[in-house]
Amino acid sequence: MAKEIQKYFPKHNLYIEPFFGAGGMFFNKPKAKYNILNDLDSDVFNLFQVVSLRKQELEELFLQMPVSEDLSKHWGTTQETDPIRKALRFLFLSNYSFMGHMETLKFERNNTSKILHENLKKTHEFLFGCQFMNADFRDIFKKIALRNDAGKRDAFIYCDPPYLDTGNNYESGFTNKDSEDLFKALIESGCKFAMSEFNHPFIMEQAKDNGLIIETIGERLNLDNRRIEILVTNYKNNATLF
Repeated sequence: MAKEIQKYFPKHNLYIEPFFGAGGMFFNKPKAKYNILNDLDSDVFNLFQVVSLRKQELEELFLQMPVSEDLSKHWGTTQETDPIRKALRFLFLSNYSFMGHMETLKFERNNTSKILHENLKKTHEFLFGCQFMNADFRDIFKKIALRNDAGKRDAFIYCDPPYLDTGNNYESGFTNKDSEDLFKALIESGCKFAMSEFNHPFIMEQAKDNGLIIETIGERLNLDNRRIEILVTNYKNNATLF
């Protein structure tokens, strides 16, 4: 839904994304002049740091990596501390396992190794000039220097946090308190922001209590149910990215 959500984005020179994940939004939007990206997950942060700063070393090891049951079992129980090997382990488990669950090795028609190798270069080039943080969302806005109102007007924050009451790996799960803290941090930032979520009753209540705007993006289907995707913003959709 990245392209559909972007229709609601305001013009901006500074793009801030506190929950980067796989970069589904970032890699599918026009790149801003300045970009500050963040993810609390150590594997995610390390992977993109390595791709950005040490791509050649990662690429060399990747080309030597055997796709095998033995390696799958080894990395399923063994962590890596070296940044390059840690990034390679994360790439292997998330791309070569069934549905990314990091448990069962899969083999399919598509050439996963070829696709990954091609995407390494593209990702490296797109990340050039970006700053990457590894912090809890409650702390990141305090670390970003926006010295005046003009700086805040040029900035835009997009949040795609773990959705409430869905499976996620944000520590023990994203809670109501986490959502409250996120709304508070976004509002106190003084910047324009947009947050993706489902039309969860608690999120709807928080948005209305804070005088925010709720845009309905559409229905998202998965194997278990149907949910309505919404976008919560603190601005009217009168100046778009496109």
